[in-house]
Amino acid sequence: MSKAVTRMFARGVVAVMVGTAVLGCSPQSGRQAAAPSPSTSVQPTANPSSMRARLELPMRLGNRSRFFHRPLLFALGDDLERLSRLVDDPRDEAGQVYNGESDADYAVLVSAVAGTVSDEEATLDEVFRFFPQVREIRAVDPGPLGGVARCGNGRNDQYYVTMCAWADRISLGTVTFLSSKKRLGPPGNEFIEIRSMLEIPIPGPDPRPVITG
Repeated sequence: MSKAVTRMFARGVVAVMVGTAVLGCSPQSGRQAAAPSPSTSVQPTANPSSMRARLELPMRLGNRSRFFHRPLLFALGDDLERLSRLVDDPRDEAGQVYNGESDADYAVLVSAVAGTVSDEEATLDEVFRFFPQVREIRAVDPGPLGGVARCGNGRNDQYYVTMCAWADRISLGTVTFLSSKKRLGPPGNEFIEIRSMLEIPIPGPDPRPVITG
């Protein structure tokens, strides 16, 4: 990927993560987008007293490799801070950007926090409230890990965005697909596969200290 394209890509990803240029994120003035109908969990939602989540970041997502860029890392930190505020007793977090091998490949941004989610639907409402320019929000299959999930689309002059988010009783996360070339179709199984790579349910309470601050 050329340096010029890399810089353009980096600016676009930063805009997605901080909620400015790409998604046009700004505080809403007393208006909340209507939430889609709840999705059906594939399996019963985990009880936080008997389950916890371990978060892992794979080295690659298909043909995409980790993309290290200081502004992106700062932006990912901001995104994780937002998610952490939406869960009780946050215990783990993970975030990474994965870039394709060519300019035509779309990038994937992932961010997730492990903790206790008391109200899955209401928590997803809050996640998408961070990005009011994500439209056509719809309930999607959360996959075998259960909980609830939604996806929506966004667009500006340069980038097409499909953002998906999930919430279950032990974790909260987003998977954002970004392309400068074409409108992205429903992520379907790809979202489920990526989530399954990130979130590893483990029986028993987390013995590590709770992250605070």
